[in-house]
Amino acid sequence: MRITTVTSTIALLSPALAVSINNTLYIIGNAETPSLDLPGLTPIGLRRAQDCIPPIFADLNLGLIISCKPNNKTGTCMSANDTAVPLAASLGLVPDNHCATSSDSCVSTTLTKYAKNSTQAVLVVWDSAEMDDLLEGLDIDLPGGDDDDDNADVFSFQPTVDQKSKAESHRDLNELHVYRWAGTSLSASLP
Repeated sequence: MRITTVTSTIALLSPALAVSINNTLYIIGNAETPSLDLPGLTPIGLRRAQDCIPPIFADLNLGLIISCKPNNKTGTCMSANDTAVPLAASLGLVPDNHCATSSDSCVSTTLTKYAKNSTQAVLVVWDSAEMDDLLEGLDIDLPGGDDDDDNADVFSFQPTVDQKSKAESHRDLNELHVYRWAGTSLSASLP
């Protein structure tokens, strides 16, 4: 699954130009996609989006799911949206997909506006091919990265027994990787 190659991370980010949010922020990439850059998800990716991801996030108090804006011409973000929709439906939410991958500040602006009125957690489901741009737009540096000056603390995210029992397959669950920031200051460029 292309939910990015990380273990869960809680990061305290640099305070310069910081956008302060107290919401827990989760970031995942899209589920498995077909080869040859075909749009959508593979049968395994669809199964993961429908049967594995919803139980993992069911009890994490999500109030907002942000997905990148699907582009029918290029196929960008189609798989991210296909990954986000089943989880959103299971939670009674509609994914906010107004942010194009080319916008440097859209996600940070959306997070800031949301955090003013809610303390619920936020999930960002992004096109895996555009993940670096998302993290750069949020000015997030992962521990061990080229620009590792954020003094990040790293914690592993371990699904509970209940989350594992709800997941369709333990193998699917063990391959799920999530970025997680809690009570963090996100450094971001604002308009």
